[in-house]
Amino acid sequence: MELEIKRQTIHALGVFTILLIQIFEKWYGALIMLLISIIFLILGEYRKNKEKYKLLKIKPLDEFEDILEDEFKTYERKKELPFNGAIMFYLGCFIVTVLFQPYIAIASITVLALSDSLSTLIGHFLGKHKLFINKKKSWEGSIIFFVTTFMILLFFVYPIKALIIAILVTFIEMLPKVDDNLTIPITTGFLIWLI
Repeated sequence: MELEIKRQTIHALGVFTILLIQIFEKWYGALIMLLISIIFLILGEYRKNKEKYKLLKIKPLDEFEDILEDEFKTYERKKELPFNGAIMFYLGCFIVTVLFQPYIAIASITVLALSDSLSTLIGHFLGKHKLFINKKKSWEGSIIFFVTTFMILLFFVYPIKALIIAILVTFIEMLPKVDDNLTIPITTGFLIWLI
């Protein structure tokens, strides 16, 4: 129970990624997001196969690394590459920053960080009615995703557009076997651009 709160708090704090676009502008912000994703990928690969990559065995460093490893494991799902969530989050942010105007990227990243986190928490703790197309998600979580997405989009587009986009993105978020760290921001950005 506490694990999901930790994970979703970290995920929601990803909203501060929009500062990269505002401070460094579109292209430098996108480059930083890509670099963050690559760094997490390298660290994840190292953690997955650390005995293979470890060149020096220094006891104090090994003990410190073990402490960090224990803490990192409390945030991760089993059977995934370490840091997989962070890798995909920043990759999704990078893609929308490159593809769309800054205000669209900011809207998309905000939906990813806040709507996805809040819906996961509500679904995890209060979700009683599972979706027929995805048994891992609940109607309660999806409703919260829709409401949060709609409210966020009101800051970026007209209300009728926000409503249509929120409905469509909520449907995409419900789909099984897709990484919503990619599909949520890309779909949100595409729909804002299209509508």
